[in-house]
Amino acid sequence: MGYVQIKPLKKMPPFRKIAIGTWGRPTDPQIYGTIEIELTKAHEWKDKIRKSNPDCPKITVLHMVARAFGVVMEQYPDLNGYIRFGKIYLRKSVDAFFQVSVKHHSGRDDLSGIKITDINKKSVIDIASETMSKANKVRDKKNSALQKSAKMLSLFPGIVVKFLLWLTSFIGYTLNLKPLGMPEDSFGGLMLSNVGSLGLDTAYAPLVPYSRVPVVILLGKAKKRPVVVDDKVEIREIITLNATIDHRFCDGALLAKMAKGLHMVFENPEKYFQ
Repeated sequence: MGYVQIKPLKKMPPFRKIAIGTWGRPTDPQIYGTIEIELTKAHEWKDKIRKSNPDCPKITVLHMVARAFGVVMEQYPDLNGYIRFGKIYLRKSVDAFFQVSVKHHSGRDDLSGIKITDINKKSVIDIASETMSKANKVRDKKNSALQKSAKMLSLFPGIVVKFLLWLTSFIGYTLNLKPLGMPEDSFGGLMLSNVGSLGLDTAYAPLVPYSRVPVVILLGKAKKRPVVVDDKVEIREIITLNATIDHRFCDGALLAKMAKGLHMVFENPEKYFQ
């Protein structure tokens, strides 16, 4: 069994081949975009769930966004992959990596993360429960091999760390063999982080080459704004989703479809969040 469960993309469109030939590494083809999501119906759904199930875990917009991307990436799977030997391979599951803020033993803030598998098959409540459980383990220093590997890498000088990250990525993704001590497909096909909790409205993150993640989403701070609804100006809560995407995997047409899908999910939470 390989390190990542994948299958080749058949009948690769000409643009994909040209894009792969144009850019050599995922540090090159970064494109950026922001989409605004209206949260009224999502909050109504969340309030309803709280009333009917007081014991449910705390649900945040981050969990809803993860679920929405799960739905959209299942519908449009071309973005859920990575490149090996000049070809696109698609992941067989839709997994997301959530960045988690932790305290380093030095007292400084640090970043770690958790992976949630099959976000297209799990409800918002399931995602909220699993992220809470795994995030607590990360903060309690009881997490997986990923934390152990990060701690081990911190012992080496930067130039050695750079080589080891490349080597691990090459073994795990290019050769599709499981690197010693690393969990299977550590980051999945989507990376999420809530910078809105830091007070930021708009921010973009770079792609992380060794993770082979083609899309990184930063959630901005949700704010009440005037919007036009049925030709009337109303105050609605809006959040920005700020995306960094590997252009080798998608073009404007696919992004437009995915944006439309995200709006559809948030407009129909009863159907898609359960």
